[in-house]
Amino acid sequence: MAKKGSGFKWAVLFLMVFGAAMLNFSNMVFSARSVDVMAQFGMDQAQLTAISGIGVLPGALFSVVLGNFFDKRGPSSIRYAGAVLLFLAAACQIWRVFAGTYVELFIITFLSGTFFLPTQVLPAKMIEAWFERSEMGTAMGVYGAAAGIGITAAFAVGALFPTTTMALAFCAGGYVVVAVYWLLAAKLPSSEAPSEAASDSGDGPKVSVGAVLKSKNMWLIMICGGLAAGAPLLYNSYIINAFIDKGMEPALTSLVGVLFNIGLVVGAIVTGFIVSKAGRYNRVYTTFPIIAATCLVASYFIPLGPQTFVLTVAGALFAASTLSVNMARIGLIPLTGDFGPENIGIAGGMNNTAMGVCMFVLPTISAVALGNNYVGVFITLFVFFAIMALCGGILLPELGENGELARRARGE
Repeated sequence: MAKKGSGFKWAVLFLMVFGAAMLNFSNMVFSARSVDVMAQFGMDQAQLTAISGIGVLPGALFSVVLGNFFDKRGPSSIRYAGAVLLFLAAACQIWRVFAGTYVELFIITFLSGTFFLPTQVLPAKMIEAWFERSEMGTAMGVYGAAAGIGITAAFAVGALFPTTTMALAFCAGGYVVVAVYWLLAAKLPSSEAPSEAASDSGDGPKVSVGAVLKSKNMWLIMICGGLAAGAPLLYNSYIINAFIDKGMEPALTSLVGVLFNIGLVVGAIVTGFIVSKAGRYNRVYTTFPIIAATCLVASYFIPLGPQTFVLTVAGALFAASTLSVNMARIGLIPLTGDFGPENIGIAGGMNNTAMGVCMFVLPTISAVALGNNYVGVFITLFVFFAIMALCGGILLPELGENGELARRARGE
C-alpha cells in the first residue's frame, strides 16, 4: 500500500476534484438548459431554482451522520461502503434520464445527492491523510476549484447537447466513472490505516462527535464555510438582473457571470499555492475577503465600463480564498488539541452541513428580505465577507505550517 506523501496522493486528489465537479455539473445543467428544461417538465422559475439546488440539500441533513460512520468504521468502509453509495447515486442518475415529471425529477435528484455524499464529506479526511501539512493549502486550493470547474463546464457545454435527455445521460455516465474510480482509488495510506482488529476492539483512537461539536474552532470554520459557499451563490443569483437594472446589455451581464466563476476557479488554485508557500493562513484570510468584497461592491457602484469586468475578476480571484483556505484548515484543527485526526470525517461532515444550509438559506432569505434592492444585496455581500475575515482571520488560531501550533507539534 502506498504511503503518505507518495505520488498516489494526486490520484486521490483528482478523485475528490472529479466528484465535486460532477456534482455541481449535474445540478447546474438544469440552469444551463433552462428554456428546454422548463418546457419539458413544466417548471416555473422557482421550481428551476429548487431543482438546481436540491442535489446539495442532503449535505445539510446527513453529512455529520455519514462522517461519523466513516470515522468509526475505518478505511475499508471509506473504500467499499463509499463505492456502494456512489454506485447507487449513479443508478439514480440513470433513472433520472427517464424521469417524466418534475416531481419525479426532484425526488431522484435528491436521492442521487444523498448517495453521492462521500464525495462531499470525505475530501478533508482523505486529503489530510495523503498530503503533508505543508501541502494542505495547495491540495485544498486545487480541490476548492472543483465546484467552479463543474459550474463553468455546465454553462459552457450544457446547452450544446441536442436534448435535455442526452445532457442527463452524460451526467449519469460521469457518476458511473466517479463510482468506479472511487472503488479503485479511495484508500488511506498505510501509515493512516489502523487495523480492523484495533477498530473493532476499541483499542484505536476515540471517535467522538461530541468533541467536534464542542470545538469553538470548528464552529468558526463552519461559519466561514457556510458564508464562503453561500456568498457566491447570492452573487450569481443577482448578478444578471442587477447589472441589467444599471443599463448593461444582457449578453454582457452573462459575461460578467462567466468571468466571476472563472475567477473563482483560478483564485482557489493560486491562493492555495500562496498559503502553502507562506506557511500561514490567517494573513490571507484577514485581507483577501475584504479585498474581494471591496472589488465586488465597487463593480456595482461605479459607472459601467471595462472597470466593471476588471473589478469582477479581481473580486472573484480574492473571494476564492474564503472557501479553499477554509477547507484546508479542517484537517489541521487537531493541532489545537480540540479533537484528534480520527474525527476529521465528522469535522468534514459538519462543515459540509454548514455549507449546505447556507447555500439554501442565505440566497433565499436575502431574496425575501431584499427583493430587487440591489444596493442592499451588495452591502450584504460585503458584510458576509467581513464576517469571514473576522472569524477566519482573527478569531481562529493560525494553523499554517509556520504558525506556533505547527512548530510546537514539530517540537520546535
